[in-house]
Amino acid sequence: MKLTVFRYKVWDPQDDNEAQMPPYYAIREYIENLEGASVIEDDFLEVDESDLDVYGRISTI
Repeated sequence: MKLTVFRYKVWDPQDDNEAQMPPYYAIREYIENLEGASVIEDDFLEVDESDLDVYGRISTI
């Protein structure tokens, strides 16, 4: 089964101007459960479900 995974940013809770880009693409449900994270809507991949780890992520490195 194909799933869409997105790139995301995680904002520093102490500095709203500072965001980190984790080395993963992840399913939307995973990203929405992270505090301070936001989906980058126009940066996505379609991958096989079997390529994802147990959290619904796939590494970009």
